[in-house]
Amino acid sequence: MPRNKRLLIAVDMDGTLLNTDKIITPRTKRLLSKLNKQGHLVVLASGRPSRALYRYYDELKLNSPLVCYNGAFVFHPQNDSFPRVEFEFPKEVVKDLFNKLKPFVKNIMCENDTDIWIYQEDLYLAKFFWYEGMKMHYGDLEETLDVNPMTMILQTNKDNLDEQAIRQIVNQHELLDVRFWFGLSYFEIFYKSVSKGSALTQIAKYYEIAKENIITFGDAENDIDMFAISGISVAMKNGGPDIIKNAHRVSIKDNDNEGIYHTLKQILKEVNKR
Repeated sequence: MPRNKRLLIAVDMDGTLLNTDKIITPRTKRLLSKLNKQGHLVVLASGRPSRALYRYYDELKLNSPLVCYNGAFVFHPQNDSFPRVEFEFPKEVVKDLFNKLKPFVKNIMCENDTDIWIYQEDLYLAKFFWYEGMKMHYGDLEETLDVNPMTMILQTNKDNLDEQAIRQIVNQHELLDVRFWFGLSYFEIFYKSVSKGSALTQIAKYYEIAKENIITFGDAENDIDMFAISGISVAMKNGGPDIIKNAHRVSIKDNDNEGIYHTLKQILKEVNKR
C-alpha cells in the first residue's frame, strides 16, 4: 500500500466500539479486521488498562500499538522497537491529593500493570478494570501505596459534590488536571500533557501517517484531544454534548446499533474518492 494511502483508524472502547453488552458486533469486527489486513492501522485507544484490551485486540487480529490509560501507557504488543510510553504519578502527590479531596470523595483507585491500590471495593471499577491476575491492595493509600501508579480514579461523594472545589485542589499541581466521567459519579486525574491525542500523534509520526488520514471515533470528554489531531473525527450518537460539538460529524447510529460500522463504511467511500 502506498504510504500516503494508509489510514490510522483510532477507536475508543466503551460506548463506542463496544455495545452495552461489551462486545464488538460481527460486521464491525469483520470490517476492522479487513482494514487491518489491507495494511491500515487500527488502534484501540482507551482509558482501560492493557489487560482489559487484549481480548478485543486478539479478536480483531490487530498488529498495532495499544493506547491505554488515556495515553499514559502506550506500547506495541508485537513490536518491541516501537517507542514505549509510560507516565506515572509520584506516589507522594497521589497521597496528598487524596487527603485533600477526602471531603468530596469516597473512594480512590490507582494502578500500574501489575498492582491495584483501592481504598474500598467497587464493583463498577472491578468490572471496568478487570482485577483478575492483579495484586490487590485495599485500605488507606497512605499505608499501602509504595510505588508510583499510572492512573488515578476517584468516586465522588454525592452528599458533598463540588466540582469547582475539586478542580481547585487538583490544579494546585500545575501539571495535573481533572476529568469528570459523563453520567457517572467518577472522575480521573491526569497529566495535562498526556492524552489519547498525544499518543496518536506519536503513533502517526512513527508510521508517517498524515493528519488527513487519521480517523477517530469516541463518545466522551477523554476523546476530544484525539479529535483535535484527526482529519476526520466522529462523535458517537450516544455521546454527550461536549464530545459532539468537538467532532467533525456524528455517527449514523449509536454504539448499540453498529455506529462504527455504518459510519466508517460511509467515510471509506469518501476517502476512496480523493
